[in-house]
Amino acid sequence: MNTKPLNMGEGKVLTVLLGLAAPAMVSMFFQNLYALVDTVFVSWLGTVELAALSLSVPMLYLAMAVAKGVAVGSTSLMSHARGANDNDRADTITRSSLPLALIFLLPFCLLAFPGVNESIFGWFNVDNGVLEEVKKFMFWLGWTFPAMGFAMVCESVFLSHGDAKTPMKAMILGNIVNMALDPLLIFSFKMGIAGASLSSLIGWTVSGWFMWRTLKGQGRQMPRLFCSRAEARTWKEIGILGIPVAIAMLVMPISMIGLNYVLAPFGPAYVGAWTLSARMEMMLILPLYGLSCSLIPFAGFNLGAGNSHRIREAVKVSLMVCYGLLLPLGVLLWFNAPLVIGLFRPGREVLELSSYAFRVSLLGYWLVPVELIVTGLAQGMKRPRYTLIINVARVLLLRLPLAFMLGAVWGGKGAYISHTIAMMITGTVSIFILRHLLFLADSSCTRDPVAGGVLKNMNF
Repeated sequence: MNTKPLNMGEGKVLTVLLGLAAPAMVSMFFQNLYALVDTVFVSWLGTVELAALSLSVPMLYLAMAVAKGVAVGSTSLMSHARGANDNDRADTITRSSLPLALIFLLPFCLLAFPGVNESIFGWFNVDNGVLEEVKKFMFWLGWTFPAMGFAMVCESVFLSHGDAKTPMKAMILGNIVNMALDPLLIFSFKMGIAGASLSSLIGWTVSGWFMWRTLKGQGRQMPRLFCSRAEARTWKEIGILGIPVAIAMLVMPISMIGLNYVLAPFGPAYVGAWTLSARMEMMLILPLYGLSCSLIPFAGFNLGAGNSHRIREAVKVSLMVCYGLLLPLGVLLWFNAPLVIGLFRPGREVLELSSYAFRVSLLGYWLVPVELIVTGLAQGMKRPRYTLIINVARVLLLRLPLAFMLGAVWGGKGAYISHTIAMMITGTVSIFILRHLLFLADSSCTRDPVAGGVLKNMNF
């Protein structure tokens, strides 16, 4: 299987970036389709099962944040090394990344044991019926985390080579397996909510296996379970770049946990409605997030090669593509929210609440593309602290406090509004961070004589 990688330092920026971004968008869509498909089938089981899924999913995103931190740190370092024609260093990072990911992910497997997850989820004061369903779902989900980490590390290797198509194919394959197994295990084999998490485990495993087999067939350096002490020295470098990314992503599940805590007293319908709204939101933002992720290897490679003018043009292209997708899709989903959410077959109250929550969220999306571009650009330029600042500000400093305050004043619907206000504020701040990052790119790429001229012709 020979997938020709893109040369990120040459050719038309629009063509190269979209060559990375289009598969990355599809890959990100299918990467998160696991949770969406599980939500669809679990919602058919009933409100109690949907509430149990809502409480469990933050743990998935906690583990995903850790895996993504290692993967993004590795992608940035490998891409920068390849841009500087240092393939030996890139291969060293490849060999050291998986052991680092597993060190952090294996403790999450403890969540598979009922005693552990009961002590955690009992804190939410939900009824015993919901808690029992949580235990069932978490058993197989706990073993999913290492498989997910392996798949993400393999994806980072392909991205550093300029190959976004193979991870896309892997994610599609894994989701086909997941979608085929979900109804069989949940309904035919009567596993209920546990069948959903087992399907995800098998799907992630298939995705990782496909990428590993492809790397082996191409004769490229592959991730390994163990690395030498010399190779382990790169963990510090991966951590410096990956920890801010992981923390930035960790605040998302922390926020989800906090919102579940705020919404739980209003009843399972409010918790379930928020989950459905979040799934709709995720499917809207995933193509944009895929584009953001494609900026990581692109910016890293061109920073290493001294091509700041290509980084600037990539930002312009990304903004055009993001808004070209967001505006029509946002309008379409606004008017058809009840119809689309109705595919989950929720009860009448859940349908009304989730449609309201989703429409309120859409009002805050007009500057989200800028925030996402800043996220990808900062990670590719080895300045992930900007990603951390934005996410912490939006989620911990704004959304959660607002959820508690507005929830106390206007009830569950007030808590939903906090999400919109937070996005509008951090989106505005992201405009100024973007200008600063572009200036830093020009300052760093002193080898590129074109960059200074381009700076004068750009208006950000």
